[in-house]
Amino acid sequence: MIIPCEVAAKSVIPAIRAMVARELIEDYGLKQEIVAKRLGVTQAAVSKYIHQIRGEAVELESAPEVHKISKSIAETLSKEADPLVVSQAFCQASTDIRALGLMCETCKRVDPEWDVAHCTICFGHHSCTETVTIDPASFAKYRRIPIDP
Repeated sequence: MIIPCEVAAKSVIPAIRAMVARELIEDYGLKQEIVAKRLGVTQAAVSKYIHQIRGEAVELESAPEVHKISKSIAETLSKEADPLVVSQAFCQASTDIRALGLMCETCKRVDPEWDVAHCTICFGHHSCTETVTIDPASFAKYRRIPIDP
């Protein structure tokens, strides 16, 4: 059984990281070590992104919308950036890429029995807060770490 969020975590996020890493190095002249720190990965992972050994499970390069997304994230990361802002940008990028239908072939490769022709999971509401089905009064009900204002 396919769980699109899992497929996105294993394919889309690394593919976006790869595009962003290449842009940070090529367009902003950052060193691999700095890129690794800002992306929250190892320098070895960045090297693999640069050499297209890692982050290539899903084809994103052909979509102009994805280039716009990756350029925006790279611009944010070119300076010292709030990790929460960066994390939110990656989550939104993943959601948008799924909505564009760029992950469908990957889902089919992961599970050849999956009925991709009738699957519309990624084409519904795409913001995590829009798809929450619990009572808003219950948000963070079980959170043990306090939220700083």
